[in-house]
Amino acid sequence: MDISPLSPTAQTARSAAATPAAQTRSAEKAGQEFEALMVGQMLESMFAGIETGSAFGGGQGERTWRSFMLQEYGKAIAEAGTLGIGRMVEADVARLYGQTSEGTKG
Repeated sequence: MDISPLSPTAQTARSAAATPAAQTRSAEKAGQEFEALMVGQMLESMFAGIETGSAFGGGQGERTWRSFMLQEYGKAIAEAGTLGIGRMVEADVARLYGQTSEGTKG
């Protein structure tokens, strides 16, 4: 995940200099990362009420590592692209890139 300063001037200059292919890849990545994060959070809420069973380990180890497992499930679901959340975010990010680059040309 790219964490950069929130300077509007630097951000506008960077997006204007980026090629359309780079913007497309960036939009795809942002959409997929958002979907993975959202699905991981939904799974954590879903698994919150489930007790750790002793049949397959359970205990403190399972409680400790469950969030990591659910984040990886979220990534796998996002990579499959079956929910479509990432595609919606990708379309919005691509639209915003288009508005930003058009706004800096004039």
